[in-house]
Amino acid sequence: MIAAVVLAAGASTRMGRPKALLRHGERSFVACAVELALAAGCAPIVVVTGAQAIAEPLAATVVDNPSWPLGQLSSLQRGLAALADPSGVLVLTVDRPHLRPTTIVALVAAFRAEPECVWQPEHAGRRGHPLIWPAALLPALRALPPDGDPRPLLREHAALRRGLPVDDPATLDNLDRPEDLARLR
Repeated sequence: MIAAVVLAAGASTRMGRPKALLRHGERSFVACAVELALAAGCAPIVVVTGAQAIAEPLAATVVDNPSWPLGQLSSLQRGLAALADPSGVLVLTVDRPHLRPTTIVALVAAFRAEPECVWQPEHAGRRGHPLIWPAALLPALRALPPDGDPRPLLREHAALRRGLPVDDPATLDNLDRPEDLARLR
């Protein structure tokens, strides 16, 4: 079972309005992330909120992170706490609604082939997002300080890190500011 955690807890201060609720076509950014996880066959899917509530119905469990000001890791940990024993966890953020479903499907397939590894897409020679964390590293993620950073954990386990070459520039593209949103549209 590959679960998914969608991080949607931030205040979106650079955007000036909640990114999770922005629209990409007919759907909100958060609904786009949930649909990507569904397309890749992930289950269960947990959406972590914080600064703003999400009222729309989603095919996911929604949990609140009252510690969201501590940073993304606190939200990831809140999402992990809502999961039983997944073999891996796909971590999606709401600021990439334009990711190609084929990218996520290929990433999940790569993880299934080597489920002990951390998988992330690579585009134009750079590592991007989302990541899939294997079950063996989930206890270490949970044990980090909630205001911490998981990158040292990635460096510590560099031998387990795998990149999947993809032709999807959205893997490198954070939509953080109004001008980023204008570029998307």
